[in-house]
Amino acid sequence: ATVADTTYEEFQKNLASKPWLRLYEGIQEVDTGTSSCLVEGDWPAGLVGSLFRNGPGRLQWRGRRYQHWFDGDGLIQKWQISPTGEVTHHGRLIATKKLIFDQSRNELTRVGFGTESSDPVSSQGADGLNVGNTSVIHRLDEVWALWEGGAPWRIDPATLETKGTLELSSESHGLPFSAHPRVEADGTLWNIGCVSSMGVMVIWQLPRGSSTPRISIVRRQPMSMPHDFVVTQNFLIVPLPPLHFEPANGTSHTFLDAHVWHPERPLEILVMKKEDPTDFFVVEHPAQWMFHYSNAWEDSNGVIRFEAPSFDNPSLMFDGFKSIMRGRIPSADVPSQLVRFRINTQTQQIASEPIFDGADAVEFPTFDNRRTSHQHHWINSVTSSGSNSSLQKVGLFDGIVRLNVDNGESFRFTYPQGEVPEEHLFVAKPGTNDESDGWLLGTSLDYENKLTHLNVFDLVANEPRHIARATLQRLMPLGLHGKFVRNA
Repeated sequence: ATVADTTYEEFQKNLASKPWLRLYEGIQEVDTGTSSCLVEGDWPAGLVGSLFRNGPGRLQWRGRRYQHWFDGDGLIQKWQISPTGEVTHHGRLIATKKLIFDQSRNELTRVGFGTESSDPVSSQGADGLNVGNTSVIHRLDEVWALWEGGAPWRIDPATLETKGTLELSSESHGLPFSAHPRVEADGTLWNIGCVSSMGVMVIWQLPRGSSTPRISIVRRQPMSMPHDFVVTQNFLIVPLPPLHFEPANGTSHTFLDAHVWHPERPLEILVMKKEDPTDFFVVEHPAQWMFHYSNAWEDSNGVIRFEAPSFDNPSLMFDGFKSIMRGRIPSADVPSQLVRFRINTQTQQIASEPIFDGADAVEFPTFDNRRTSHQHHWINSVTSSGSNSSLQKVGLFDGIVRLNVDNGESFRFTYPQGEVPEEHLFVAKPGTNDESDGWLLGTSLDYENKLTHLNVFDLVANEPRHIARATLQRLMPLGLHGKFVRNA
């Protein structure tokens, strides 16, 4: 490394006294194999399929450790639910070019998003660094493991074997395909990707069943680091917080640290026409940082609405996830507040207001995906109560909340102490169209007892009732996003 790096040693020392750090220890093996899980409670007969989850899986190896959580090698997990209610778990590291290179040299290469290192930089472009560790989608009978700056990794849904990067067309070769595509009811997929060094944003449109994308290029300077976006029936909405790519001002050689936060500058929101994304207008709002959004829709008056957990700044990404990798508690609380944005497409004006008690931090908002680009009434989030600031400080959560975005009504479930929930998804009951007639399906990590659970909640008058869980007899690493695929 460019400096004597003690990340691994510091983490190991702190691990002994901070059990929650087990969530960030990572796995060592490439393939966990398939394990049967202990099922308790009343598992719903109609909940059959597979939950695929993705996240940073290998965080350290052979005495070396990444300095930033987002650099961890991608781990695909599959929770398979049989028609008889049996549940199995399988985890496998994504066989990226980087992982294969590391295995060949028998050492962890730490070049990545936020880790400063003098390790060899891949000559294979962005996909030589692409750890595929952020999100997952099921498309064209494959699972795609997604990252921010490169192509999707094609995963066999049955074996979790990596089949290489996805090449949609010669025109799209080398273009970034980010981690949060939006899929509409008719199967149309939209996505964005940013080439920061060129000030270019790529807009992807992929019809159902097609492997040939329509690509639009939007130029934007200075370039931000958008992680997510939303779509309505007529528009794509891409918020650009004032975290600007300014490599000349970077304090180190990492991609993350080549970005500078400008709280005095506005949040810019691009509102693009779907028929031609290069035709757009921009609205400005006070600076804030967002990772994720719920769902967007526009009413008959042309007003777009969507929600987001909003942070004052991106310090969680800079200080938080670097401190955690050393086993340190971050220096400041970074609570988020759930905010509704309203953009009038006629007047090109924007307004926002909080819609949830600010004492509770929320993240990972999910909704009934069948309502993408159409009006939704309910969202689900992981949450940490205001009284549990120690969890907020390390970016962890203690419960889930189901929230009505129309009137602010909410229902909360709190997990036992020492158990941290991950993203929870809405799964519709078979044969229903109501966004309240379904289950919440999500994992939780018991770092005290070293167990991983798959939890099912029935929505009784929209209140999540914990009705069943499947338990894996080992603790898996804290992950990011997932996708449920029925009957897979």
